[in-house]
Amino acid sequence: MKSASAKSSSPPTGVLGAGSLRILGVDTALRTTGFGIVDACGNTFSPVDCGVVKTTRSQPLSECLRRLAGGMRELAKTYAPDVVAIEGAFYCKNVRTSMVLGSARGAVIATLAEMGIPIYEYAPRRVKQSVCGFGNASKQQVALLVSQILKVAVGNLPDDATDALALAICHAQALATSGGLSVPDPL
Repeated sequence: MKSASAKSSSPPTGVLGAGSLRILGVDTALRTTGFGIVDACGNTFSPVDCGVVKTTRSQPLSECLRRLAGGMRELAKTYAPDVVAIEGAFYCKNVRTSMVLGSARGAVIATLAEMGIPIYEYAPRRVKQSVCGFGNASKQQVALLVSQILKVAVGNLPDDATDALALAICHAQALATSGGLSVPDPL
């Protein structure tokens, strides 16, 4: 994907069609956190960049969280997103897994909030419904629709990156629906 070098000179208003809005989508996890950056202007979505922030199993939790926070800080400084769309917490039977995922989400949310970037949370089913029209869509279906919407090849992208792009698209579409009435309150 190509990287946009300049941001729109008009300030974002939070409603599509009134100017360009840069959205950072984040699919959090401890080992592989996906990110996707999309510029939205009206009904036009342009991919800016996407990828993953990775940590290794050999690193302690505190180092993973530090690296995750640092990666988010660097993305925010490099791309200057107007808003962030993050995947909401979901039910998990394993308490330890829930705690680790909550820690990763907390590191991302705290870092981006510290930078003054508004953060919006979307349930995984809502993202899938927004992008695919079906709340139980598979990761492959999400990737296919993201590919079509953004006109990019996603075959070599990690699922976490395409999920993050889907989060950004979901937020842009929520802004466009009923003048933004379907946008959740910021975290």
